[in-house]
Amino acid sequence: MHEIKMKILLSIPGHLKTVPMSKYIFQTLGEMGCEVTVFNYGVHGAYPKLLKAFSKNSFLNYSDKKLIQIVSRVKPDLFITVFGFDHRKEVIDQIKWKGIKTICWWLNDPFQIKRSIAQAGFYDYYFTNSKGSIKSYHDANIKKIFYLPVGSFPKVHRKLNISNCEYEISFAGDWSSLREKMLLDLSKDFNISIFGPWKKKLNKNSPLSKNVIEDGAFTPEEMVKIFNSSKIVLNIHTWFGQWNYGINPRVFEANGCGAFQISDYKEEIPEMYEPEKEIVLYTSISELKDKLSYFLQHSEKASEIAEQGFLKTIKHHTYKQRLKKMFSVAGIE
Repeated sequence: MHEIKMKILLSIPGHLKTVPMSKYIFQTLGEMGCEVTVFNYGVHGAYPKLLKAFSKNSFLNYSDKKLIQIVSRVKPDLFITVFGFDHRKEVIDQIKWKGIKTICWWLNDPFQIKRSIAQAGFYDYYFTNSKGSIKSYHDANIKKIFYLPVGSFPKVHRKLNISNCEYEISFAGDWSSLREKMLLDLSKDFNISIFGPWKKKLNKNSPLSKNVIEDGAFTPEEMVKIFNSSKIVLNIHTWFGQWNYGINPRVFEANGCGAFQISDYKEEIPEMYEPEKEIVLYTSISELKDKLSYFLQHSEKASEIAEQGFLKTIKHHTYKQRLKKMFSVAGIE
């Protein structure tokens, strides 16, 4: 695909500090030749103060007014929003009435499907990270819904020149009760290193506290260093055991770093990576334990899988590939 010469208004939730995909999308659009203007609907200069001083409805009125002002000034060819939290139908309608195509890329399925369905009908094109959720949209009479997972951003998710693996098995991510239960079980038999805001969630006497290496949010660059320093990167979707579909960003981020990844099975993953050759998947805690034990003893095999997963990622699973797909679906050439 040649460069796309068009003006895009990109609306992002800047208040989500641990969700960096907005930055990756912005930079990738620029690399593709687009002229991009960013509207930060989460902060826009005064989000915390306004929430304290006014009701949420007052803040939304303020945000809507700012957005329409920018639309009128920039006159974009395309409006894209990431998540689209709190964009109201009447505002999206105003943008559409100006002849501007509207797109929302929703990334929290399947666990926030109800919230998503409530807004999906606002847009000309709606994209979800969960192929398995599409039926729920169709059942809600939402037709222009398309599957589009995130990807890797090669300028960030990359191999580093780190020769020694400091961590045997690393987990980098937010706390959840499910994750705590699983990692506590695993820690009895394996050397688990946890990175993320965990200690405030753990009981003060929890034996898992000693496994928390770095407590608190980490930057994408810090995450990349963790992945490059780990023999095994463990991925546990927060909806493991509830839904067998929907993909989190870690699948692509870890593989994009050339890390050896073991992830819980999701229906979409084998469509993108060949199991046991480009990624390793598990469906139960007992299967996970068996695979952790095996690959800790077979590092050469793990390295082969990691390399194949890396090569597949940089070729097929980057943000540039995803945005090309988005534009193709939306009829943008």
